[in-house]
Amino acid sequence: MLALTRRVGEEVVIGDPANPLGFIRVVEIHGDKVRLGFDFPRQTQINRRELADQKIRDSKPQPPGA
Repeated sequence: MLALTRRVGEEVVIGDPANPLGFIRVVEIHGDKVRLGFDFPRQTQINRRELADQKIRDSKPQPPGA
Protein backbone atom coordinates (compact mmCIF):
# COMPACT_ATOMS: atom_id res chain seq x y z
CA MET A 1 0.00 0.00 0.00
CA LEU A 2 1.16 3.51 -0.79
CA ALA A 3 0.42 6.05 1.95
CA LEU A 4 0.63 9.74 1.03
CA THR A 5 0.32 12.94 3.00
CA ARG A 6 -1.71 15.65 1.26
CA ARG A 7 -3.14 18.99 2.33
CA VAL A 8 -6.53 20.48 1.44
CA GLY A 9 -6.57 21.31 -2.27
CA GLU A 10 -3.74 18.94 -3.15
CA GLU A 11 -4.30 16.09 -5.58
CA VAL A 12 -3.09 12.60 -6.39
CA VAL A 13 -2.85 11.71 -10.08
CA ILE A 14 -3.94 8.16 -10.94
CA GLY A 15 -2.28 6.57 -13.98
CA ASP A 16 0.14 8.03 -16.50
CA PRO A 17 0.73 11.73 -15.67
CA ALA A 18 0.64 12.60 -19.39
CA ASN A 19 -2.73 10.85 -19.81
CA PRO A 20 -4.17 10.24 -16.32
CA LEU A 21 -7.10 7.97 -15.55
CA GLY A 22 -8.27 10.51 -13.00
CA PHE A 23 -7.50 12.60 -9.94
CA ILE A 24 -8.26 12.42 -6.23
CA ARG A 25 -8.33 15.75 -4.39
CA VAL A 26 -8.44 16.45 -0.65
CA VAL A 27 -11.47 18.74 -0.40
CA GLU A 28 -11.78 19.19 3.34
CA ILE A 29 -10.38 17.92 6.63
CA HIS A 30 -12.60 18.27 9.66
CA GLY A 31 -11.44 16.57 12.85
CA ASP A 32 -10.84 12.90 12.08
CA LYS A 33 -12.77 13.00 8.76
CA VAL A 34 -11.33 13.68 5.33
CA ARG A 35 -13.53 14.65 2.39
CA LEU A 36 -12.18 13.51 -0.97
CA GLY A 37 -13.15 14.57 -4.48
CA PHE A 38 -12.82 12.10 -7.35
CA ASP A 39 -12.42 13.31 -10.94
CA PHE A 40 -12.72 10.24 -13.18
CA PRO A 41 -14.67 9.40 -16.33
CA ARG A 42 -18.36 8.76 -15.57
CA GLN A 43 -18.12 5.08 -16.52
CA THR A 44 -15.51 4.48 -13.76
CA GLN A 45 -17.16 2.88 -10.75
CA ILE A 46 -16.10 4.32 -7.40
CA ASN A 47 -17.44 2.69 -4.24
CA ARG A 48 -16.80 2.98 -0.53
CA ARG A 49 -15.30 -0.30 0.75
CA GLU A 50 -18.39 -1.28 2.75
CA LEU A 51 -20.63 -0.79 -0.31
CA ALA A 52 -18.22 -2.68 -2.57
CA ASP A 53 -18.21 -5.59 -0.11
CA GLN A 54 -22.03 -5.51 0.05
CA LYS A 55 -22.29 -5.58 -3.75
CA ILE A 56 -19.97 -8.61 -3.85
CA ARG A 57 -22.05 -10.42 -1.20
CA ASP A 58 -25.30 -9.57 -3.02
CA SER A 59 -23.98 -10.83 -6.36
CA LYS A 60 -23.03 -14.29 -5.04
CA PRO A 61 -25.59 -17.01 -5.76
CA GLN A 62 -27.68 -17.90 -2.73
CA PRO A 63 -27.75 -21.55 -1.65
CA PRO A 64 -31.13 -23.29 -2.12
CA GLY A 65 -33.50 -22.58 0.75
CA ALA A 66 -31.63 -19.47 1.91
